[in-house]
Amino acid sequence: MVSLKRFMNMDINYPGINIKVELSVIGEYLNEMESGINAVCNSYLEREEKENEGVPHYEYQHIYSIAEQEIPRIIKMPFVVTLYTLFENSVFELLRYGQNKEHKKIGVKDIRGKSLISSYNKYIQHILEYKFCFDQGVMSEFSQVTKVRNCIAHSNGNIESMNDSLKNDLVKLIEMDIGLSQINSQLDVSYDYLVKTYNFVSSSIRELMEYMEERYFENT
Repeated sequence: MVSLKRFMNMDINYPGINIKVELSVIGEYLNEMESGINAVCNSYLEREEKENEGVPHYEYQHIYSIAEQEIPRIIKMPFVVTLYTLFENSVFELLRYGQNKEHKKIGVKDIRGKSLISSYNKYIQHILEYKFCFDQGVMSEFSQVTKVRNCIAHSNGNIESMNDSLKNDLVKLIEMDIGLSQINSQLDVSYDYLVKTYNFVSSSIRELMEYMEERYFENT
C-alpha cells in the first residue's frame, strides 16, 4: 500500500499514476470478458436459429461450432497483444521518467538487447543504476508471452503460416498445458491463460513502480 507521505510527494508527471488506472480498467474488462463472450454467442445463435427456422438442422449446424469455438477464440486472442503492449509501453514510460529524474542523456531506445525485456534490464541496471531488475522468472515468462503475441500479431494466430522455428516454439508452449491450444491450425488462448498473463504483467509493472516510488517519493 502506498504511504500517505509517498502519495503527497508524488509528481503529477509520474506515468505510474495513469498506468495504475490502465491496469485497473484492463483488469475490470477481463473480469467481464467471459460473460460478454457468452452474451455475444447467445445473441448470434438466437439470430441464426431464427433466420434458419424451418430449414433442416444439418444445413445450419455449423453455427454451433462458430459460437462454441470461433467467436470466443477471435475475441480472446487479441487480448494477448493488449497485455504485451501494456507491459512494453508502461515500462518504457516509467524508464523515460527515470531518465529525466536521473538526468541521463541516453534513452531507453538507445539500448539494444537480445529481447525487449533484456534491453529494459540493461537500461535499468547500467544507465539508471537502479538496484532493481526483472529476474529470470519474469524474463522467461515474458519470453513465452512474446512468442504467443508474435503469432497473433504477425500471422493472426495461424500457426502453420509461421516458419518452422517459431512454429516449434509454439507447439512446445501448447504442450506445456498453460492454457494454449490449437484448433484447425489456429492458436486458441483460454480465459485462464489471459488471467494468468494479466496477473504476471500487472505484478511485474507494479514491482518496478514500487521501486521507483520508494526511490523518488518516499524520502523527499
